[in-house]
Amino acid sequence: MNESLSNNLQAEHGVRAAQGWFELGLSAEAEAEIARLPETLQLQPEVLKLRFHAARACKRHDDALGVALSLMEVARDELWGWLYRSQALHWLGRTSEAYDLLLPIQSRWTRAFEIPYDLACYCAQSERIEIAAEWFSKAVKLTKHPAAVKSMALADPDLKPLWADIEAGRMG
Repeated sequence: MNESLSNNLQAEHGVRAAQGWFELGLSAEAEAEIARLPETLQLQPEVLKLRFHAARACKRHDDALGVALSLMEVARDELWGWLYRSQALHWLGRTSEAYDLLLPIQSRWTRAFEIPYDLACYCAQSERIEIAAEWFSKAVKLTKHPAAVKSMALADPDLKPLWADIEAGRMG
């Protein structure tokens, strides 16, 4: 087997191992596995997404923000970096900034329910409940799986101010 193929197989194994650690709830181990990958592979969008989730699970929100910014650079045409940036800002207590930066992105990804969903979270946490309800209803209308989104919302503490209305079927 040539050296290039061997390196590719090792790198692929490392990514799968990191994913496995993360799925087991062992985020620090996932991060250690990612750190052993070649630097070029660490900057791949799928690896950056995994790094973001691992940093978040370890409650290192500054690191999650840095990873989100890197993802925005390497995958500008993908939603995730933009969405993750606002999520990290929210976790850092910068909810107003998270909202302000995510709001103009909705015109770029008009079919993504995740944007109005997160905007609803930020409004709910900023005590703008009526606007939060409007964003949440828009998110439900955009998804192919409204029941799953409502179920997710009922487990999301950011949307707690809307729980009674969601449970009563007054949203979506």
